[in-house]
Amino acid sequence: MNRHHSIAALAVLAAVLSGPTHAADPIRIALFGFAADNAFTLASLEGLKDAAQEAGDAEVEFFDGAFEADRQFNQVQDAVASGRFDGMLILPMGYSSVVPAAEQAIEAGIKFGSLEYPLGPDPTITDRFQVEGLTTFVGYNVASIGLRLAEATVEACQDRDPCKVALLVGSRSAAQDVPKIEAFNEHLAEYPSIQVVSTQDTWWGRELGLKVTQDLLQSNPDLDVVTSFADQAVAGAEVALTAAGMKVGGDGVQLIGLGATQTAIAAIGEGRWYGTYVELPYMEGYLGGKNIIAAIRGEEFESIIDLETRSPVGAAIATKKNLSAHPDWSSKWDG
Repeated sequence: MNRHHSIAALAVLAAVLSGPTHAADPIRIALFGFAADNAFTLASLEGLKDAAQEAGDAEVEFFDGAFEADRQFNQVQDAVASGRFDGMLILPMGYSSVVPAAEQAIEAGIKFGSLEYPLGPDPTITDRFQVEGLTTFVGYNVASIGLRLAEATVEACQDRDPCKVALLVGSRSAAQDVPKIEAFNEHLAEYPSIQVVSTQDTWWGRELGLKVTQDLLQSNPDLDVVTSFADQAVAGAEVALTAAGMKVGGDGVQLIGLGATQTAIAAIGEGRWYGTYVELPYMEGYLGGKNIIAAIRGEEFESIIDLETRSPVGAAIATKKNLSAHPDWSSKWDG
């Protein structure tokens, strides 16, 4: 073999050892978010952008869902028709209503996945895909969220009989909240001393959390626990409670949220809140992005990731006790 042939052979060997080469055109990924002003969405977007940056040849475009399932459906359809995207991820407002648009994307050869909630008729099925051809799901089982929050509520109600609970949800009609509410109430029904005296919509926000708590205190001034489907709503509730001269934490009103925001983690550490369900929106975007990129490149990846099993504090609900046992962990998001 002459010198030129040897160089050519070495070049081929190097290419094989280095793995597949990536196309000159960048991988284009669309993220269909809950809303542009939603902190959870923005944390997921940050994670996705970091995954794209690590890949070196990927770009991300964001679509504002404005908390509207129909808007998301139309955005997905339009994005598919544009032919500009290789992959798509969605934080679905409607886990079943968006399925036809997702199927159009899959038929067009686009790698499609969901974050936070699975796509399909049953949001409590997270161990397998309900839509043929999906690429990835990274998120949580909504029924498990409701159950874990109920279990934490039972713990917070210990030694209180009766124990009066207010439940602050995002929306009682929202597709993602209905199964949570059902699981929450079903578990608490086993404890006659615990009374859910009010269930209120907050649209996962601080301002409504404040307002509805102010209102419900008029008829329920002796609340024991406020449990919410959003840390932001709990933060608002805390303001209302303290303004009314009520103690929070300890032998006062116990506060339980969902999200593990920086605000919640700090409040738990200070003893003002009892706990929060640990959600990792940054990791949803990051791992979802890595999976989409791997699928496009033809690489192996873990297609379904239930993040409850990967809680950085060793439990679904972060409490002062398990946070103390994991001092190196800190939340990546707030709202």
